[in-house]
Amino acid sequence: MKMRFSIIPSRAIADKQLSNGAFRTLGALCCFTSSMGIAYPNQTTLANVRHCTQSNINQQLQQLRKLGYIYDLVPKGRKRRGAYQRGCRYYVPVFADDAIPSWEQIKTDYVADVRKASHDYT
Repeated sequence: MKMRFSIIPSRAIADKQLSNGAFRTLGALCCFTSSMGIAYPNQTTLANVRHCTQSNINQQLQQLRKLGYIYDLVPKGRKRRGAYQRGCRYYVPVFADDAIPSWEQIKTDYVADVRKASHDYT
Protein backbone atom coordinates (compact mmCIF):
# COMPACT_ATOMS: atom_id res chain seq x y z
CA MET A 1 0.00 0.00 0.00
CA LYS A 2 1.27 3.46 -0.86
CA MET A 3 -0.09 5.44 2.09
CA ARG A 4 0.63 5.36 5.81
CA PHE A 5 -2.86 6.37 6.87
CA SER A 6 -6.30 7.15 5.52
CA ILE A 7 -8.40 10.27 6.04
CA ILE A 8 -12.03 9.17 6.11
CA PRO A 9 -15.06 11.51 6.24
CA SER A 10 -16.12 11.47 9.90
CA ARG A 11 -19.80 11.28 8.96
CA ALA A 12 -19.17 7.68 7.83
CA ILE A 13 -18.32 6.55 11.37
CA ALA A 14 -21.85 6.91 12.76
CA ASP A 15 -23.77 6.19 9.55
CA LYS A 16 -25.97 3.16 10.30
CA GLN A 17 -26.88 2.79 6.61
CA LEU A 18 -23.24 2.12 5.74
CA SER A 19 -22.26 -1.56 5.97
CA ASN A 20 -19.01 -2.63 7.63
CA GLY A 21 -17.61 -3.78 4.29
CA ALA A 22 -18.47 -0.48 2.60
CA PHE A 23 -16.82 1.42 5.48
CA ARG A 24 -13.64 -0.63 5.05
CA THR A 25 -13.72 -0.07 1.30
CA LEU A 26 -14.11 3.66 1.90
CA GLY A 27 -11.07 3.48 4.19
CA ALA A 28 -9.09 1.60 1.54
CA LEU A 29 -10.14 4.10 -1.15
CA CYS A 30 -9.18 7.02 1.08
CA CYS A 31 -5.66 5.58 1.36
CA PHE A 32 -5.26 6.68 -2.25
CA THR A 33 -6.88 10.13 -2.09
CA SER A 34 -4.99 13.31 -2.81
CA SER A 35 -5.35 16.67 -1.06
CA MET A 36 -8.47 17.41 -3.15
CA GLY A 37 -10.10 14.07 -2.35
CA ILE A 38 -9.38 12.56 -5.77
CA ALA A 39 -8.45 8.86 -5.90
CA TYR A 40 -7.39 6.65 -8.82
CA PRO A 41 -7.27 3.00 -7.64
CA ASN A 42 -9.06 0.38 -9.68
CA GLN A 43 -11.35 -2.20 -8.10
CA THR A 44 -8.72 -4.94 -8.27
CA THR A 45 -6.29 -2.79 -6.28
CA LEU A 46 -8.95 -2.11 -3.65
CA ALA A 47 -9.79 -5.83 -3.52
CA ASN A 48 -6.11 -6.65 -2.95
CA VAL A 49 -5.86 -4.10 -0.14
CA ARG A 50 -9.07 -5.41 1.46
CA HIS A 51 -8.29 -9.11 0.80
CA CYS A 52 -11.68 -9.70 -0.81
CA THR A 53 -13.09 -10.15 -4.30
CA GLN A 54 -13.55 -7.48 -6.95
CA SER A 55 -17.29 -8.17 -7.02
CA ASN A 56 -17.50 -7.35 -3.28
CA ILE A 57 -15.69 -4.08 -3.93
CA ASN A 58 -18.08 -3.29 -6.79
CA GLN A 59 -21.14 -3.81 -4.55
CA GLN A 60 -19.62 -1.70 -1.77
CA LEU A 61 -18.70 1.12 -4.18
CA GLN A 62 -22.31 1.13 -5.38
CA GLN A 63 -23.45 1.57 -1.77
CA LEU A 64 -20.92 4.38 -1.25
CA ARG A 65 -22.18 6.12 -4.41
CA LYS A 66 -25.81 5.79 -3.32
CA LEU A 67 -25.06 7.30 0.10
CA GLY A 68 -22.98 10.15 -1.36
CA TYR A 69 -19.57 9.11 -0.02
CA ILE A 70 -17.98 8.89 -3.47
CA TYR A 71 -18.61 10.37 -6.91
CA ASP A 72 -17.29 9.02 -10.19
CA LEU A 73 -15.21 11.44 -12.23
CA VAL A 74 -14.46 11.21 -15.94
CA PRO A 75 -11.70 8.62 -16.43
CA LYS A 76 -8.26 9.82 -17.53
CA GLY A 77 -5.83 8.38 -20.01
CA ARG A 78 -6.14 5.58 -22.53
CA LYS A 79 -7.88 2.27 -22.06
CA ARG A 80 -5.39 -0.53 -21.46
CA ARG A 81 -5.64 -3.77 -23.37
CA GLY A 82 -7.97 -6.20 -21.58
CA ALA A 83 -9.37 -3.46 -19.32
CA TYR A 84 -13.11 -2.88 -18.98
CA GLN A 85 -12.74 0.89 -19.35
CA ARG A 86 -10.24 3.68 -18.90
CA GLY A 87 -8.82 4.20 -15.41
CA CYS A 88 -11.10 4.78 -12.43
CA ARG A 89 -11.28 8.21 -10.81
CA TYR A 90 -13.28 8.94 -7.70
CA TYR A 91 -13.99 12.04 -5.64
CA VAL A 92 -14.43 11.57 -1.88
CA PRO A 93 -16.08 14.66 -0.35
CA VAL A 94 -15.34 15.40 3.30
CA PHE A 95 -18.77 16.97 3.83
CA ALA A 96 -21.98 15.82 2.17
CA ASP A 97 -22.45 19.17 0.38
CA ASP A 98 -18.86 19.62 -0.86
CA ALA A 99 -18.67 20.56 -4.54
CA ILE A 100 -16.62 18.47 -6.93
CA PRO A 101 -13.32 20.28 -7.60
CA SER A 102 -12.90 22.02 -10.93
CA TRP A 103 -10.51 20.69 -13.57
CA GLU A 104 -8.07 23.53 -12.80
CA GLN A 105 -7.95 22.50 -9.15
CA ILE A 106 -7.52 18.83 -10.03
CA LYS A 107 -4.54 19.61 -12.30
CA THR A 108 -2.60 21.08 -9.36
CA ASP A 109 -3.58 18.31 -6.96
CA TYR A 110 -0.89 16.37 -5.07
CA VAL A 111 -0.40 13.73 -2.38
CA ALA A 112 1.30 15.06 0.76
CA ASP A 113 4.73 13.54 1.47
CA VAL A 114 3.78 12.83 5.09
CA ARG A 115 1.17 10.32 3.86
CA LYS A 116 3.56 8.43 1.59
CA ALA A 117 4.75 5.14 3.06
CA SER A 118 8.45 4.50 3.44
CA HIS A 119 7.85 0.81 2.65
CA ASP A 120 5.15 -1.51 1.33
CA TYR A 121 2.60 -2.78 3.92
CA THR A 122 0.90 -5.39 1.75
